[in-house]
Amino acid sequence: MQTTTSRSPQAIENVLIVGGGTAGWMTATYLNKAFGPQVKVTLMESPSVPRIGVGEATVPNLQRTFWDFLGIPEREWMKEVNGAFKTAVRFVNWRKPKSGEGVNHFYHPFGILPNLEGVLLPHYWYHLTRGTDPVDYSCFREPPLMDAKKAPVYRDGTSAVPHAWHFDAHLVAKFLSNWGKERGVVHILDYLENATLDEQGNIASIQTRNGLTLEADLFIDCTGFRGLLINKALNEPFIDMNDHLLCDSAVAAAIPSNDERDDIEPFTSAFAQEAGWIWKIPMMGRFGSGYVYCSQFLSEDEAATNFCKFWNVDESKTNLNRIRFRTGRNRRAWVKNCVSIGLSSCFLEPLESTGIYFITGAIYQLAKYFPSKQMEPALRDKFNEEIEYMYDDCRDFIQAHYLITTRDDSPFWLANKHELTMSDSIKNKLELYKAGLPVSPLPSSEKDYYASLDNEFHNFWTDGSYYCILSGLGCFPEQSHPYLRDHPETVRESVEVFTKIKEQQQELLEELPSNYEYLRQLHKVDHLV
Repeated sequence: MQTTTSRSPQAIENVLIVGGGTAGWMTATYLNKAFGPQVKVTLMESPSVPRIGVGEATVPNLQRTFWDFLGIPEREWMKEVNGAFKTAVRFVNWRKPKSGEGVNHFYHPFGILPNLEGVLLPHYWYHLTRGTDPVDYSCFREPPLMDAKKAPVYRDGTSAVPHAWHFDAHLVAKFLSNWGKERGVVHILDYLENATLDEQGNIASIQTRNGLTLEADLFIDCTGFRGLLINKALNEPFIDMNDHLLCDSAVAAAIPSNDERDDIEPFTSAFAQEAGWIWKIPMMGRFGSGYVYCSQFLSEDEAATNFCKFWNVDESKTNLNRIRFRTGRNRRAWVKNCVSIGLSSCFLEPLESTGIYFITGAIYQLAKYFPSKQMEPALRDKFNEEIEYMYDDCRDFIQAHYLITTRDDSPFWLANKHELTMSDSIKNKLELYKAGLPVSPLPSSEKDYYASLDNEFHNFWTDGSYYCILSGLGCFPEQSHPYLRDHPETVRESVEVFTKIKEQQQELLEELPSNYEYLRQLHKVDHLV
């Protein structure tokens, strides 16, 4: 980032963000904070374009990579956006039930797991149990806390276990809009009509419906699935990956909840369905929910009806948001003097809440590789390389939820098992897993993992993540990690670690407030609508 007071004549002076919502306002506020008055940040958004609300759940690095950078504490921003806690994703009925089992579930909690002699704890778990005990309850502190609907923080707000958040994405955009405008972000309400290119193919200016011509050194496309600058004006191809992940549609709505009676679940739920899955994102007074499905196997009307039946709500009185999405990414997220961020850049179904993660990753990399007016190809290429890797790594992880399914009760699940296109990288990861080897590079310690923000957007999904999903679905390694077979003394040491985890689970159950109790105090409930 540029920190000197003396600036080159080639330094970027004007950035124009086209499109608002979460992606636009996160980008605007981040760049405003990163470069201050040296770079004028303008955001133009259409006043009546509907915003996609699927990004209401997050991953744990949001506070560290975004809110901490802006200097806004967790308790402060949560109060403004109906924020709630997310300690894991809970997967319900994602595997074929065993005889007499009925409903089944497993958690994908957050956090860096302990390792002994460079081998992560789930490897010891498999060596000792061969999968007879669930990996989530054995290796993580969080599952019993979530069963008891405990907040992941103590009563004073101090974090007890790693966690992410649920929130109203529209309130986040509103909060950041006010925060950014107070600090100099220029806000324009207008509609994009046209983009003019110069002789080199860069965007020279955009024209608006109200007759404005807006120029900038750097343009940022936050226009959502439409990709009005990156795809339409610059003709950058979008790489469709619907053959890797079949779901292409969703119906969504806000469902009222009785928090005092039911408490508030501190996790996102994903309920497997005939042709996809239904998410549940609990917040104060309501939960966001939607049916993500494949239109090849289910019509929009059928999805809407099934969704409303699932929650026992009247379809005629439910305000459903009907969404058709594209799965994939732009061939290049940064082309000429235009950077795409958010849905205009890439999209994966929200199974692991990657939407806002992609936004924070992109704005972090943009600030890191921020160019001059010359748009240095090396900076642009490095940015594109990072975004491509981040997306493809996440795509592999989401695909792992489907590839080894034991469900065979509908054409959708059979197609996931037999017809998906697999990248070489996911094939390699599954081979490593089955051989008992690490799937992802292992940081030597939690301290090392957090030593650099780069780790937050590179190999984000650790062995712990893959073990939760794959073993939760009933897929286990074919053998133990080679190190464990020859070091029984270290295996014996691991037994003490597992015992300590059980002790910590019990201690936290006794000390932590209920999620509803904490959030009610935080939000002072009466001001919420």
